[in-house]
Amino acid sequence: MKRPFRFLAIVGLLILSLVAAWRGGLLPGVAPPWHDDLRILHEDRDGTRVMVIELRNTDTRTRWHSEGRDHDIDIRRHGPTHYELDITQFDDRVEPTLRRRMHTELQLEPGRTEVGGFRFTEPGKPVQRQSVEILLP
Repeated sequence: MKRPFRFLAIVGLLILSLVAAWRGGLLPGVAPPWHDDLRILHEDRDGTRVMVIELRNTDTRTRWHSEGRDHDIDIRRHGPTHYELDITQFDDRVEPTLRRRMHTELQLEPGRTEVGGFRFTEPGKPVQRQSVEILLP
């Protein structure tokens, strides 16, 4: 009687762990889930870290918001292609934690658009670059 219960408990914990890792975007090769019709992907391109903010339901929604360990994002749509972006990135790879904020209004068309970027250096280390892109359907 004890063995089947123990087996089911282990399998249940394994399933819960995998679901938690998927919801947190921690599984390699698996895209993170959508939160509030917004998804954040991180890519590395030629030494530049790229944060891709993917929006969904751009024809019906007018606001998207996301807060996480490395970001605070508030996006508002004021017209068919007019967007207001308020994006804060946190980088805890250095002490104290770097906080970069971008606030802008611009016209966005469907597809991928680079909306800004940051770069910084630490003494004795190469320049680190980070950019932000918006991806519309």
